Amino acid sequence: MSYEVRFMGFLDKIFEKVAEKKGTAEDFEKKSEAQGKTLADIWTIEDETDFIIALDEYVGEKCNHGDAMERLSAQERIFYITQSLEMEVNNGGFSQYFFNSSGDFANELVAAFTEIGALSTAEICKKAVAIFGGEVPADTFDRDDVISDNEEFEEILNECDDAFYEYPDALTALNYEYVMKNRAFFA
Repeated sequence: MSYEVRFMGFLDKIFEKVAEKKGTAEDFEKKSEAQGKTLADIWTIEDETDFIIALDEYVGEKCNHGDAMERLSAQERIFYITQSLEMEVNNGGFSQYFFNSSGDFANELVAAFTEIGALSTAEICKKAVAIFGGEVPADTFDRDDVISDNEEFEEILNECDDAFYEYPDALTALNYEYVMKNRAFFA
């Protein structure tokens, strides 16, 4: 993916964020109730995949898609981080993940996937994160500077993409088990 395409995507995200109001936890609850997506409704979903999708939407809204992570419990944070990585990589690979705001939480990837029991995915993430030399920059532009125009890093990230797409861990099942085990922390 070219730098120009990624930059335009980044600008789109900035404009979306500027247009949104951060809101309070109470605003989130009101919005969630108005949309009919209560947590009580989500707990009644029997299909694991549908449950994970609904909970992901709920938790994403709760934390304003990463802008208000303080609203999440530690367990919700782990769930949000694993879901964000999966969504971004499936949409555009690790390069897209690091370029977008989801990459702000990249330093927590290995621990999050380890916590849910996705040890192979944690190793893939460890390899992807290693290109930054130990600590992934919190700033999107700094992350992009590391990756851009570096064929070796792009090759490593492509290898990570390929390994991730093989789904060596049953991520839906592992996330579901993790959530059910920690249900009391999802509010």
